[in-house]
Amino acid sequence: MFKILLRSVVFVLAILILIYGYKRIDLRKNLNEKLADGISIPVFINEQKESLPDWSVDELVGKINQKRQELGLKVLSVNPSLNKAAKSRLSVIKDYEDILGEQTGITREQSLTAVKFEYGWVGDLLVADFFKTNDPIDYWMSIDNAKKTISEKNFTDIGVALTQNEERVTAYAILASKKKVATNTSNKVSWGGPDLWKEVNRRRVESGVNPLSQKDELCTIAAIRLNQLLDKNSLDNHEGFSPTLAREDLQWISQKYNISEFLVSGYKTAEESVKAWESTLGHKKLISGGEYVWGCVYAQNSFGVAIAAY
Repeated sequence: MFKILLRSVVFVLAILILIYGYKRIDLRKNLNEKLADGISIPVFINEQKESLPDWSVDELVGKINQKRQELGLKVLSVNPSLNKAAKSRLSVIKDYEDILGEQTGITREQSLTAVKFEYGWVGDLLVADFFKTNDPIDYWMSIDNAKKTISEKNFTDIGVALTQNEERVTAYAILASKKKVATNTSNKVSWGGPDLWKEVNRRRVESGVNPLSQKDELCTIAAIRLNQLLDKNSLDNHEGFSPTLAREDLQWISQKYNISEFLVSGYKTAEESVKAWESTLGHKKLISGGEYVWGCVYAQNSFGVAIAAY
């Protein structure tokens, strides 16, 4: 009886194995037929998105400075104290969405006080959750307040803080100028532009050449250049001259005239300033150059700018 039962079990198992084998063959056959008919079988591959290049502080500052140079303004210097102030401001912007600092008390001005930066002028720039491939300068120049910040001539220093992921970046920049310390007025220079202009023409006549005739457009250039020197509080080796002439609103002047620039600083009188020009080969042409017909002179605080043209 036991043998009969065992044979029955073996028989049933044999039948099941045959059925399972048949189904496997049938499934393979169907798969091969589908592939032959051009039916695609989905294959899942774990693909990782390629990260976009990170922004850097130097890169962002470079873009801001490039725009400022295009506008005829001086470039900004990265200041470690302003970097710290920018990081504290970015922290409250990201963690508390406190853009103005009214909730946390960490305002733009308070952040500067915390790092002991005594400022005269201050402004800031922000892009939040910004695509890395976009241009922040184009964005800022499309917003009035940001455009004014980039275009402010009084700024001298900048600090930047960044946070970013694979695709987006949040960047905060704080721009400022140091508070000017009051100087002793007892050594105040008493001569100015009219005195220097008069002395230049007096020496030209004595040198046997014509006096210069004033042109208002040349005075525009002289005024801009003088302000640049006063802001820097030093001569700039004519570095700001070409960018000023290249400004979109001033290009027509350099196209109309052949223009030369003469700079001086540090002398007590207009007479001494002109003598300094006469004593150097390149500047002597301002006094002896008969080719020059027009000109303009601006001067303040011992800094003098003479523009001559023909």
